[in-house]
Amino acid sequence: ERWRMSLIDDRPLIARPYKTLDPQPNAPMERRIRNWAEAEFFDASRWLDVAYVLIAFPLIVIEFTFSVVLWSLAVGFALSPLALLVLVAPDRFPGVHWYTGVYTPDQVVAVLFVIGLVLLPIAASVTRAFAIAHRYIVEGMLCISPSEALRRDNDRLRGSRAATVELEATELRRIERDLHDGAQQRLVMLAIDLALAEGKIDSDPASAKTLVAGAREQARQALGEIRDVVRGTAPSILLDRGLVAALGAVAGRSSVPTYIDSSLDANERLPHAVERAAYYVVTEAITNVAKHAGATRVDVTLRREPHRLGVWVRDDGKGGASVVAGGGLAGLRDRVEALDGKLVLESPEGGPTMVHVELPIPLA
Repeated sequence: ERWRMSLIDDRPLIARPYKTLDPQPNAPMERRIRNWAEAEFFDASRWLDVAYVLIAFPLIVIEFTFSVVLWSLAVGFALSPLALLVLVAPDRFPGVHWYTGVYTPDQVVAVLFVIGLVLLPIAASVTRAFAIAHRYIVEGMLCISPSEALRRDNDRLRGSRAATVELEATELRRIERDLHDGAQQRLVMLAIDLALAEGKIDSDPASAKTLVAGAREQARQALGEIRDVVRGTAPSILLDRGLVAALGAVAGRSSVPTYIDSSLDANERLPHAVERAAYYVVTEAITNVAKHAGATRVDVTLRREPHRLGVWVRDDGKGGASVVAGGGLAGLRDRVEALDGKLVLESPEGGPTMVHVELPIPLA
């Protein structure tokens, strides 16, 4: 119907958003059935479709009846001279009396012809008016207004921008805290040990040697901590070999048995921002499972579609997880929403817990 109404007016028609069915390949059957029922029967846009069907049928009958009657009369009256000449000429029916005593056949045909000419633009206008009215009904029931669509896009972009700014600030605070608490303290101790060694190098070479050895160990630990901080921004295996290899490494060192089911090829690469977001979703979810869930198994599922990447992380733990402001899941949600994606958490008491993320993949 939206496409048909676009033939009447080339202004764009923006469909109402529909609830999409979350596939959740690892979810129990009853949960998948419930999600399907919610998408099908608790979506206002779908019920508006149903209401439109109920309204459209009598409306189309009325439009069709009036249009056919008007066009039939207009065309029939306009072609009355041709009918008189070809079909009912008086000389072909000599037994028929064509004179009424008031009007001749030519006069009657002339009047009908004029009425037909007048009805032609009236029929066209009425048909056009029906079509425009039908389009307004479609706009009201099956579409959202351009201003509403613009407002939603504006709200979404504003939220994405705020999430991006907050995410960047959080990353900077984390790096600053890690450097201050770790590498900076190591470097201070290194400087102190080297200063002490410098003062004892002539009077007590053995002590100076011990201090230099300690300073070397401090330098080694500082380098390791700096390497850990840098790895926290993007692990080298993710940069070099891609998402599948990086998640394989995460699963290999996880304290909870972790299994990965991926439709991505082993060396398939995605946009860097998408890979980073998916990587941190999985690593944070696995970390939360190890800390809080008491689970015995974690299943990670990756599904690549033409324009999006779906990520599911499911554990068999005790459940009860929630998105709390300032928590790890809230940070993941901000990271995902900054890419115009969405994060859905299902974690009833008693488990299982499912984290589902959808990340759009830009065409470029």
